[in-house]
Amino acid sequence: MDSLVLAFNVVFPLCVYMLIGGLVKRVKMLSEDTMREINNMIFKVLIPLSLFFDIYESDLKATVKPMLFVWTAALILASFGLSWVLVSRTVEERADVPTMVQGIFRSNYVLFGTVICANLAGDEGSAMSAALAVLVVPMFNILAVVLFEATRGGKVNAGRLIVQIFKNPLVDAGLLGAVFNLLHIHIPSILQKPLVTLGDIASPLALVVLGAMLSFNSIVSHRGRLAAAVAARLIVIPAVALTIMALLGYRGATLVALLSAFASPAAVASVPMAQAMGGNGRLAGEIVAISTAGSILTVFGFIAAISALGLI
Repeated sequence: MDSLVLAFNVVFPLCVYMLIGGLVKRVKMLSEDTMREINNMIFKVLIPLSLFFDIYESDLKATVKPMLFVWTAALILASFGLSWVLVSRTVEERADVPTMVQGIFRSNYVLFGTVICANLAGDEGSAMSAALAVLVVPMFNILAVVLFEATRGGKVNAGRLIVQIFKNPLVDAGLLGAVFNLLHIHIPSILQKPLVTLGDIASPLALVVLGAMLSFNSIVSHRGRLAAAVAARLIVIPAVALTIMALLGYRGATLVALLSAFASPAAVASVPMAQAMGGNGRLAGEIVAISTAGSILTVFGFIAAISALGLI
């Protein structure tokens, strides 16, 4: 019972934020263009601020564990490679292949991860989540660019790939936070306090906007591919990853950070990526919408399970 209460306490606030977003959409309080502009600000300003200060204020020497990074990178690469092989063998439409693969391996780690880690493991969880983001966020972006370039027949240009990576504000914020932390660069409290406050509103506001932007239209024609991608994203990958990491001995805040990385829904950023690089933008949006809604149940289930097993 305690594990169910813990899971409910973590997941219920996410539901509230997204329901408020749904109400905002229903009463037409804000236009779709305005919501997109707010979403753009969240991902270019607020979430990078939150990520920067999580890393800046963390004890990187304590939270950065080399073997944890190695295993996490290996699991991401495995999920990326296996999903690419399986999808490419079963899906004929070229635009759908990278779209589905991206929806399977690339999670909405920064948005959902910070909320889950903070609620489940407090400051230690936030620090671990921030440290892991230094690895996870660049990997997701690099692999997504390689995926789309390769599947549309283009040559993966190393220079352009590097530019794409460093144009991502989340990558920049993570690396900058690590530099400030390791070099002990002091930020005056009079400046730090308002910036931290701005960063703190990132996750709730992003979830409200996500709730307002969710759309479940036109999913009938994609129902088979949609079901396969969402099931892999929300059930198969987290179940396998968490089982492996638990068997390797990871517990507590570390396992919570891994839960956040592997059990979160498909990344919101996967939609503009698919649209810009020859993928199926509509299918990408449907994967994000359905996986986000479904994650409320699956994340609840995984939290309840690992809590009942005494792993957190």
